[in-house]
Order: sequence, then structure tokens, then C-alpha cells
Amino acid sequence: MKSLILAILSILLNKTLYAFEPYTANYQLSINGFKVAEEVRALRKLEDKYFYTANAKTSGLAALVKDYSVSASSTFTINEKGVDSIHYQIMEQEDKKVANNYAIDINSSNGIVSSILTKSQPKVVKWNTEKSNIVDPLNIFLAISFDLSVNPNLSKFNYQIADGKSVKKMNFLKTKNHPVEIDNKTIEAVKVERTDDKNNIIKAYFLPNYQYLPAIIKQTKGSRDYVYEINNFKISEIEKL
Repeated sequence: MKSLILAILSILLNKTLYAFEPYTANYQLSINGFKVAEEVRALRKLEDKYFYTANAKTSGLAALVKDYSVSASSTFTINEKGVDSIHYQIMEQEDKKVANNYAIDINSSNGIVSSILTKSQPKVVKWNTEKSNIVDPLNIFLAISFDLSVNPNLSKFNYQIADGKSVKKMNFLKTKNHPVEIDNKTIEAVKVERTDDKNNIIKAYFLPNYQYLPAIIKQTKGSRDYVYEINNFKISEIEKL
């Protein structure tokens, strides 16, 4: 009995003490094999809060067709259950004009998500949720990274995700490891995937030696295949991860 209690305390302590190292990562977005945008993701920490941002903009030939950009930000904390969102916002712009803008405040302990007034959301909307951790579309893969780090033997991951339009549950499954080619090196990545009732597919590949950084994210929606792939990634520059 004593050993069981110590084991449980050890797991809880590891979850509490685990912290992400700040980093910046560049990603290339391709749709159906064509490179269309560059994205920069940055993770920062101030005291007990994390700040995660993503800024994407069309590049190459796609930029000649449409000047399109997306900026998203997430503020979250880490508790004994994992990543827990506090605030999320996303803004889409076309030709320097705002096309969509959603923002939400999240209070998981009370099970409430509240929208913030924007042009795209002119009325305040509230959603009641389970009183458990809530993540957002930007930090969902960080949530998986965290759970892979503290629960390497876990194969199923369940999340509440709030995006400013709804709150839904998503389930992910860890499958076989898969080699990926990064910085001229082959690295064994952890593969996590999900298929929903509309046959939309998500496959993500995480680097276990670098705080499970998501290296490749593949999404299939209808006839479109989206691929986010890390680039300008120098292993020697982030050994501390």
C-alpha cells in the first residue's frame, strides 16, 4: 500500500514540476502538395503562465494570388491534469482587412467558456463545459506534447477543445512510431492520430528527445490535404529541449 501511494505521488509530482522550455519554430504549410504559407510559432513563459503564438502568411506563388494571413494566440497554464487554456484569439486577414476574428476567455474550474465581442462575434456567447481542463485549437498539440512527456505509456488522449464557435470533445490515439527526416537526420517520431465521424483525419508526429515538439502535422478535410512541416530546424541549436 505504501509503495502504491508513493508511486501515485511520484506521478502527480512529475506532472506538477514538468515545464516546457520556450522555443521558436518555423513551419511550412502545403495544401495538396503545393507550398502556400510560412508560419512562425513561439512559446514563451512568464511566471506560471505560458504564451503561445502563431503567425502565418501566404508565400511564394500563393502570395501573388491572395494576400492572406492568420494570427493566433493562446494563454495557458499547466496543472496536474496537463495544459489548461485561459484565453484564445484568432484573426484572419485578406488583403490587410480583417475577415474573421474570434476571442474567448476560458474558466475550466467553473466549466465556462465566454466569447469576447469582435466583428465576427457581435454577441457574447457562453458555453457550459465539464469542470476539467480545456484546450484551444492552437495549443492542442502542446497538450498532446505534455501528455506524451508525463505519460509515455499512455495511448489514448481525450480533450475538451474551445475555438470561439463551440466546445467539443476530441479523442486521439498514439500508434506506432514513425521515422521522420529533419536537419539531414532520421529521427524516430511518436505518431498520434485522429479520425472523426466525417472522415477528417489528423496525423501528428512528435520528437521525444525535444520535449515532444510537433514536427509534422497532417490534416485531411474532404478533398484537401494540409501538411504543416517544421523547417529551418537545427537540432544543434535546441539541444536543451
